Amino acid sequence: MKIYYSKYIGYGSLAFACALFVHLAFLSVLGFEGFPKITFITLIQILLFLIAIYATIAGIKRLTSRQIAFELTSDGIYAYQGVILTKDIFIPKEDLVSAAYKVADVSDPDHQNSKSYFIEFQLRENTALENLSKSNTIINTEHHTVKLFVNFCKFKEEDWQNLSKYLTNEYQITVL
Repeated sequence: MKIYYSKYIGYGSLAFACALFVHLAFLSVLGFEGFPKITFITLIQILLFLIAIYATIAGIKRLTSRQIAFELTSDGIYAYQGVILTKDIFIPKEDLVSAAYKVADVSDPDHQNSKSYFIEFQLRENTALENLSKSNTIINTEHHTVKLFVNFCKFKEEDWQNLSKYLTNEYQITVL
């Protein structure tokens, strides 16, 4: 069973990159480039240019090659991290005890939808996994939990019903 990233993430990265390139073009039209010595504004322009290049590459890769966020196989869970420098994390199914779909309110008054959606797995006491905190995966060996964040994925509460059946049948773990 696979959980895919939403295509909006790729489109958003590309829109952000376009906005930065337009901003840099606007600055160059105003004459904020070509200073004889390095100034603060020149450093900001270079930084914005590098961020725009990264956002372009990330958007293209997110829309084309790196679309799977999590893959649940008969061996365990694969979490795919990163866009440019990729790292795959494997969580064996033998280390999992239970699973729950949770919605946490992050209480940001500036945002209308300030909720975080994740699947939390309880780990066994003797797990060999190490602590990890990445963009969509948090492994906390002190509290024996793995959180797979599905905020940027095509994952709805209805999908949780199918996933919970799969986890119960395939992994023989408790689903809360």
